[in-house]
Amino acid sequence: MYTPSSLVPKLVPFVDDQVWTARAPLRFYGVPMGSRMTVCRLADGRLWVHSPIELGTIQAALDRLGEVAFAVAPNFLHHLFMGPFVAAYPRARLFVSPKLVEKRPDLPAEAALGDHPPLGTWEDTLDQAPFRGSSLLDEVVFLHRPSRTLILCDACMCMHRDAPLGWRLLGRIGGIYEHYGPPLEIKLTFRDKAALRGFVERVLSWDFDRIVLSHGDLIETGGKEVFRRAYEFCL
Repeated sequence: MYTPSSLVPKLVPFVDDQVWTARAPLRFYGVPMGSRMTVCRLADGRLWVHSPIELGTIQAALDRLGEVAFAVAPNFLHHLFMGPFVAAYPRARLFVSPKLVEKRPDLPAEAALGDHPPLGTWEDTLDQAPFRGSSLLDEVVFLHRPSRTLILCDACMCMHRDAPLGWRLLGRIGGIYEHYGPPLEIKLTFRDKAALRGFVERVLSWDFDRIVLSHGDLIETGGKEVFRRAYEFCL
């Protein structure tokens, strides 16, 4: 559900004691589209944080969950609050998307995200796959295996009826109004259809039922079919 700018972000459970999300207002070129942070518990009990939002009042709630071990910036657009986040958690190891290595040299990133989890990190709990086939999008998507949750950013979006008027209009233009999928501006960057198909087939080979999106309502069940329909044009 769209988060009005007056609403204070809250860290809320998505899967009991395994996955939490926090939704925050965010304007993109003046359009209020919102964003979402995801927190996953790893096999050793520590925390993995995906696409951090501004901490503010949620930091205390995050601290109560446990130790923040890793922070992830999953694509070159989801990095705005990463600097303050790693300053708040200096012991957390930071990994970023390939384009962010050059775009944000100020961030103390340990390495760029790739086809597999870095050794000694989250390999016991999460799988990952870089988006393929786009000349623009460098997103890396993740699967939290214990909760069967797929975690996405801009590879799949949906604008709903409760979004602001301007964003609903953009959603209609982009083909994502009440429809889950990549927006038109990203679809236009798909240059290598074989690589895109390989990425989609890899994701569909994973065992997941839920989906967390940065832009759109959470999907609590039937997520694999939602993702399949979103990318059926390339299968």
